[in-house]
Amino acid sequence: MAYTRVTLRDGTALNVYDSGAEGVLPPLLFVHGNSCDHTFLTPQIEHFQKTRRVIAPDLRGHGESDAPQEGYAFAELAEDLAEMLNGLEGMEGRAVTAVGHSMGGVVVLELAHHHPELVAGVACLDSTVLSPPGRPSRIHSLLDGLRSTAWQGYFLRYFEAAFDPVDDPQRKQAILERMLRTPQHVIVALFEQWRIADGAAAARACRAPMLYVSSSRPRTDTAQLAELCPQLMHGQAVGSGHFLTLEVPAQVNAMLERFLEINGL
Repeated sequence: MAYTRVTLRDGTALNVYDSGAEGVLPPLLFVHGNSCDHTFLTPQIEHFQKTRRVIAPDLRGHGESDAPQEGYAFAELAEDLAEMLNGLEGMEGRAVTAVGHSMGGVVVLELAHHHPELVAGVACLDSTVLSPPGRPSRIHSLLDGLRSTAWQGYFLRYFEAAFDPVDDPQRKQAILERMLRTPQHVIVALFEQWRIADGAAAARACRAPMLYVSSSRPRTDTAQLAELCPQLMHGQAVGSGHFLTLEVPAQVNAMLERFLEINGL
């Protein structure tokens, strides 16, 4: 394991896993989702670090990174990533293939939107890139609960719906327990962003090769996404809920491998 701390412009320190085989292949940047940390992508990190450099931060407010009160807009999280990349040894101005799970997919799209020079390719793993109908009203109600003293119950009910009956029950329990370690103020801030977020502009602006991998219940309209991103490649995992990186890692890794191979990444 090779961990480092990168201190950002506002003094926030990020915990960053940075390891793997340095060579001619472009590095991979792995970005986790809401209330997760980089270990939710461990099967992908372990697979790809055999052949190339992998960089996997804990976003601000998550894992072992600092959790300030502010800075949780998705564009701000993307700026954190850009600053982090330029602060790592050998990475200044170097492009990565950015892989994001769930919210992480939205964040890497924002990174590609605002810093296209840093992103050679984008992969979104079961990310809600395009806002579904009715989201603002549903999120508004959820936010009231998340701001209350009973926030953990509201949080659990929301995320329990992300699992499929075929998902491993012990893994499900471990995932939910790990997610509940996220500070309440971070969770509220992120869901406030979800209330207003729509990745259509970032998707439309993306010119890099792009992969979208759905779980068994897709979280975005891939047909509409393909209209915005004609270069889109789309795959769907078999027999997995939202946490497909842990449930069916072999499927996810194979689709990422093929995407990288086809696009010379």
